[in-house]
Formats: sequence, C-alpha cells, structure tokens
Amino acid sequence: MGKYFGKIIMKVVLINPGIGKYNDSPPINLAILASYLRQFGHEIKIIDKLSGGNFDDLEKFQPDFAGITGTTPVITDAYRCADKCREMGIWTVLGGVHTSILPEESLKHADTVITGEGEITLKELIANPRKGIISGKPTIDLDSIPIPAFDLLNMEFYLTVLKRVEMSFMSFTSHDKKIACLLTSRGCPYNCLFCHNSYRTLPYRCNSPKRVLKEIKYFLDKYNVDGFFFVEDNLFCNHSRLRKICELIKKEKLDIVWGANSRVDNINSKILKMAKSAGCKQVTFGWESGSQRILDILNKRTTIEQNIKSVKLCNIVGIKASGTVMIGNPTETEEDIKLTQRFLTENDITGPIGVCITTPYPGTGLWKWCEENKKIPKDFRWEDFDFHHVPIHMADIPLGRFLELANETIRIAIDKFNMEKQFKAI
Repeated sequence: MGKYFGKIIMKVVLINPGIGKYNDSPPINLAILASYLRQFGHEIKIIDKLSGGNFDDLEKFQPDFAGITGTTPVITDAYRCADKCREMGIWTVLGGVHTSILPEESLKHADTVITGEGEITLKELIANPRKGIISGKPTIDLDSIPIPAFDLLNMEFYLTVLKRVEMSFMSFTSHDKKIACLLTSRGCPYNCLFCHNSYRTLPYRCNSPKRVLKEIKYFLDKYNVDGFFFVEDNLFCNHSRLRKICELIKKEKLDIVWGANSRVDNINSKILKMAKSAGCKQVTFGWESGSQRILDILNKRTTIEQNIKSVKLCNIVGIKASGTVMIGNPTETEEDIKLTQRFLTENDITGPIGVCITTPYPGTGLWKWCEENKKIPKDFRWEDFDFHHVPIHMADIPLGRFLELANETIRIAIDKFNMEKQFKAI
C-alpha cells in the first residue's frame, strides 16, 4: 500500500468484461463511474471488451487501480480479468450485481469487493485503499453526477447498432440512423420475482427533466444522433416527470425519435399521446406471459387483459408496441407456453418481440424458489445465465420438449417481425 501514500491523482482502468457476449447498449454504468471519478482529477481509461477493447492496453496505461463490473453471465470473464490485474500488481476492485449478491465468491479474485452502488465508495477507496468487502454508499441525487464519460467508449460501435442487429428494440427507425442509449433513473418501484429489484432496498431515483434534456442535447451536439432509447426499467412509471421531459423536448423543438420501456399498467392514451407528440415511436413492454397463472407466480401484478390493452392503446395512438415474453417459468406447462404463443399471434404487435428463457439470477425470488425446490444442479455455469440457455430447468415439461416449444416461440416472434417489415415496405 505504500505506493498510494501521498498520491492524490490516480490512474484508474474500468473494465467491461464478456468477450463473445452480445450487447446493443454501451456500458453506461462504467461511463458514469468514469465521469464521477474524473471530476476529482483522476485519469480514467475504459476497456470495453464487448466493443473490441484490447485488454493488452493495461500494459501501456499502467493503472494504479482496476475496477471491474460483474453481471452474472459475464462474471467468469470478469474473474479472469481480475486475476490478471492482480498478477500485474494492480489494486483490483470488483463490483456489479453478481458481485453484490455473492461477494465472498468475488473476493477470491479481487483485493476489494464493493456491494451496491459504487461511485462514492470507489472514490473513497482510491484515496484510502483497504481490502475486503465494502458496502457501497448510494447516490441519492443523480443530477450530482456529470454526464457519463461516453467519450471514453467506442461510441461509433454502439450508435450504429442497427447496422449490426436487425431485430433490436431500437429498430423503430431505419438501419442507417444513429441511436443513443439514455439511463436517466435507477431501480424500479416494483418487485417482480425474477428481477433484482425484488430484494433491493434503495429507493427509485431519477434525473431531473432538465438534466435529461441536457444529456439529449449533448448527444445531438457531439454525435449528431437521430434518436434515443431509454434503457432504464420503466420510463413511464412517473407520468409527471415524463410529461415535463416531453414538454422540454417540444419547447426546444428537438427533431428526434425515441423509444422506452414501460409496464403495461403504467400507460394510458393520454400519456401515450403526449409521448408521441414529443417523438416517441415505440414502447417496449414486459408482457412476460400469456398465462395469468404464470404472471401471478412471477408476482408481476398485471393481467393478460392489460397486456392486450397495451398493444391496442399503442396502435390507436400510432406508436409501435414492442415487448418481451419469458418461457421456462416455475411449474410452467405446455398449455401455459401455448397461451403465450397465442398472445403473440393474435395481437397486432408491430414492434420487435424478445423471447427470453426465464433465468433465476442469484438473489432474486426465482433463485430462492429454485433453492427451496432443489432445482439447482451442481454443474451449472454462470455463462449460461444469459436468457438464451437453460441453466436451471424450472418448467414442468421434459427439457427436450421445452426446447422445441422455445424454438417455436422464437420463430413466431421472428416471423411477426419480418411480416411487419414486409407490410411497411409495401
């Protein structure tokens, strides 16, 4: 620790692991960390392996600290990165959702593990390094953090996602347009069984409408983008805030298009019309299932009727309805999956549809259910917790038949998307 005494300005590398994994949005969490630390004079570099970042750059940069984020599907690669950093004598810090739930596992690969939110605590750690597991201090005023350091990322890679990924939730505009991702809130006021928000105790927090507009104008001025996607859990849960954001967009006469996520019970025709008047082209919903029994098991607190109404309301207003469904839920039967398939085929869904394998992440209510029902195998791999594999089989269907049903559902989603494209072309 002697090398840190008396040194005020540090060189910090932030690493986004997961080589070979797909992601269509940039690591905004690391860009936020970078902007927060940079305001105190620290020299920051981001190595984003998902967009082609070169891990060999560590040798050139010679950092004092390495901060590595760790979500479950990329945690194995995060540990590899952490091990290499420690071999090089770099003080290594692991953080992120997976690390927050399993800090003892993560500490085997790091000098320090930060659970929870990391900005304030990482700043303090850099000034006074200490080993072990540290609880992160939450940031309550999100406006106090500067605009994320997008300049440290390969933004051309992310802004042109529509050239690489045809069926993206950002495909509400043509493939030659630049789309930027915005994260303007943290958390969610709901606690669905499958989500990490089911155990988090931090309050739902938002950037102010003025700060949101500032970030929009930053992207327009610096990157000449055409549209935006709000990647946060639910832009529509606070109608008053959303209304002010829309009013500011119109007041500034910003010629933009955008999309966002919402719960089906957080919309009505009035708020959708307001959003459309400010450039909203698509709303992406978490429909999850066409079976009310499954929605209830997942503690979704929504109904099939609300799922159907979300599509109808969007179509009436002239906004694309997009969304995700989950299959492989606890005790799910073939009949339940057929109901989900029927929901997709019988409703006039005009936006992309995501079909996810229900994944019980550590710390969630689903993980607890798997523990209680002795569903967790001894030989699972964290890499398979990516919505595309079946790391833990929870449905009451033989695995082989379940995979057939999964492929059927995916084909329905793809065919629906391609059919919409054909009608649009005509």
